Amino acid sequence: MRMRKNRILKPGYPMVIFIASASRSGSTLLDLMLGSHPQGISTGELRRIQGFALEDKQLCGVQDEDYPLTCSCGAPVIRCAFWKKVEEEFGGSLRETRFRTQAGRAWRAWVMALYLALGGSILRRIAHVWPGLMREIRIGGNCLRLQEAISRVSGACFVVDSSKSIYHYMLLHLANPETLRLVVLVRDGRAVAHSMVRGTRAKQWMSGPPPPFVQAARQWARTTRSILLLSKRTGCSKRVLIRYEEICQDPTGVLGELLRKWRIPPLDDPFHQGKGENHIIGGSPSIRFEGPVSGIQLDQSWREALTQEQLEVFERVTGRLNRKLGYS
Repeated sequence: MRMRKNRILKPGYPMVIFIASASRSGSTLLDLMLGSHPQGISTGELRRIQGFALEDKQLCGVQDEDYPLTCSCGAPVIRCAFWKKVEEEFGGSLRETRFRTQAGRAWRAWVMALYLALGGSILRRIAHVWPGLMREIRIGGNCLRLQEAISRVSGACFVVDSSKSIYHYMLLHLANPETLRLVVLVRDGRAVAHSMVRGTRAKQWMSGPPPPFVQAARQWARTTRSILLLSKRTGCSKRVLIRYEEICQDPTGVLGELLRKWRIPPLDDPFHQGKGENHIIGGSPSIRFEGPVSGIQLDQSWREALTQEQLEVFERVTGRLNRKLGYS
């Protein structure tokens, strides 16, 4: 696959800031904050765009029956004026082009293991004699071409993609590592597991032992370990680790440090609201349909909601990983 040259901070040749995280970790919030920059644009979970265009929840990977498959402007993707312009600029159908893998868990685990062991450059060469891998890398290429189209339509110099999946990031990285920047976003695993099973979300987990909270804790641990491992294949100058709690406590400082690292002009107000309507795919409905972010309040409800037994179970299941991330 031919590599595109490193041409960043220009409309049409954007830097792509990818947010990798477990669910319920604040990725939509960070996406919106970065996208409020005059030179940036939020896209949400861009890998789900085909499923949204087809209004197909299975293709989107959405379990919640009430989850709205619309752009954050409220319109269906195929009728949204912004996405119609992007589709025209992209030169392909959003309903027919693949932007998300359909590979099973075993395949993904195998490819990620090879990526971790061999690195991207060797895996790219292997792809020339491995059609299945080449098809996967082309998915990453499709997404990068779509991000370029978004940049041309919007005039943005950098595009924020909060697709979260580290496997999907790997496909983008294999397609063209030069334009990518990686944000590893973490949150206290106890808060994440609590949020995953709060309210009606508990029904989305398998019934029977172990209880939903334990299933959620294990999923958080698996996802977080994969992200931490695979992120090492991205150079230190192109990746950063951010804690959700630090964003809430000092949004200006955290975003300022990130922008300086990648030589993006500073943002005086991380809650800048002068850009108008967003056109975001996926993510947290409670955030993406509210419009511009005006402030943040750290959700610490898990501290009172979790029982002593749940805290002890979490410690046994994945307490060591949580402490490694700086959570006591």
